[in-house]
Amino acid sequence: MIKLFDTTLRDGTQSADVNLTVRDKLDIARALDELGIDYLEMGWPGSNPKEMEAFLEASKVKLKKAKIVAFGSTRRVNLTAEQDPNLIAIVESKAPVACIFGKTWLQHVERQLKTKGEDNLKAIADSIKFLKGSNLEVIYDLEHFFDGFKDNKEYALKCVETAADAGADCIVMCDTNGGSLPGDVAEAARAVQALLQGKKICIGVHTHNDAGFALANAMAALPFGVTHFQGTINGIGERVGNMDLCQLVATLALKKNLKLDVKLLKLKEVSDLVYTLANLKPNPNQPYLGKNAFSHKGGVHVDAVMKGASYEHVDPTVVGNKRDIVLSDLSGKANIVEVLKKFGVTADKNDSRVAEMLSAVERLEHAGYDIGNLNAEKALLVEKYFGNKDNSLKIDTWKVSSQQKEGEYSESTITGSVDGKKCTGTSAVQGGPVDALYKALQHMLSSQHKRIDEVKLINYKVRIALDKGAESSVRVYIEFKNGKQEWGTVGVSTNILEASLEAIEKGFKYYLIKKTI
Repeated sequence: MIKLFDTTLRDGTQSADVNLTVRDKLDIARALDELGIDYLEMGWPGSNPKEMEAFLEASKVKLKKAKIVAFGSTRRVNLTAEQDPNLIAIVESKAPVACIFGKTWLQHVERQLKTKGEDNLKAIADSIKFLKGSNLEVIYDLEHFFDGFKDNKEYALKCVETAADAGADCIVMCDTNGGSLPGDVAEAARAVQALLQGKKICIGVHTHNDAGFALANAMAALPFGVTHFQGTINGIGERVGNMDLCQLVATLALKKNLKLDVKLLKLKEVSDLVYTLANLKPNPNQPYLGKNAFSHKGGVHVDAVMKGASYEHVDPTVVGNKRDIVLSDLSGKANIVEVLKKFGVTADKNDSRVAEMLSAVERLEHAGYDIGNLNAEKALLVEKYFGNKDNSLKIDTWKVSSQQKEGEYSESTITGSVDGKKCTGTSAVQGGPVDALYKALQHMLSSQHKRIDEVKLINYKVRIALDKGAESSVRVYIEFKNGKQEWGTVGVSTNILEASLEAIEKGFKYYLIKKTI
């Protein structure tokens, strides 16, 4: 049985461009659990208080399938396992599974740890035994395994044997610097399979993409008893990244026809969520899930697809993606009609409003909104072109100022109309200008909607939308919450405050639409 180990929340955050809050981690963890991932590596609890907080909060979340994993290393050579603070932190994290790494390449043992090969083997054994004695499932990652195997096969395999004898439940071969080739992986995996023959220990693989072979290397290990695969959503990670778990899942299920307990239809949704919370612009050329993955522009291709002949290696809808016929008015309208159906609206593709909504979507995408699977954004578009409540909120003027006044102090005034009635909202906050804009708009709405203060702003992300140097525009993504309901909206502008206000305004508009349905 294939086991999927996600390290987006640990190895993924080692990407230079990624920083996740505790809330972000919990949101992603829930989504990965829904997807069907077996193991969720939340982070390194011994590294800092924020990491430990994530584990303690995660212990309160009821997951359907996934097991929370705490990461760490083998004990320090000058300490016992019982004294090692990182191992103690793993136990205190309340995670049921520990994943620790240890040195496999003698070069690292001697130069980095400044110790002997035998001492490293003792550290491996002691650490695993300590964690097993604490009633944890233990996954052991062989750091730089393929480099170590190439340099000194006997020692590398001795590390495998030591981990197995100490009681590790799973032993994972790691291509830590991402430089191995499929042939290297296959040779080493064959040797590990032979060594562990007859032992009830799963074999895993963890690959990085520095040479562009992360997925190929993982697949190369598959024939040699490997059933445990580690990777990250969208391949985010240190340096150029890890193996993309989305690509692996789709390939195993659709190319190798292996039965995975995974909801393939949710792949695109989870991919989009991680891009959003990691504040990364989606890769349009990402296999299976990118915007261009099933995009057709060439005349021969388009002609064939429209006549029912395929230029696609799999059905895009199976992984939650969709076909896109570039510059095709017919295909664009068909997509709009499908979106409308999801919101209970029936329309013919020849309806002029369909064409208007399509043009709006194209303008938004060109401007860098990347609304993707944001249901609130789609609902607002449907309401604008097919509803009758678009006068719920209208902003005429706004201003905001911010200064240092016993800390950060901001004021804002917004004028406009709510449900067709002229209103003004003001705010003065011990905080930043975005908070002031939010409170002023909330105040304006309170004249007609008494419970508007129940809507909370819970997440705020900014990234470049269109890179034009000093004239670049920014994309602001904001999440809101009301009770158990959460939604996100987007604003884009060369002015970060204007982009923020647009996202806030749309967030409130969505609340008002849902409230009146």
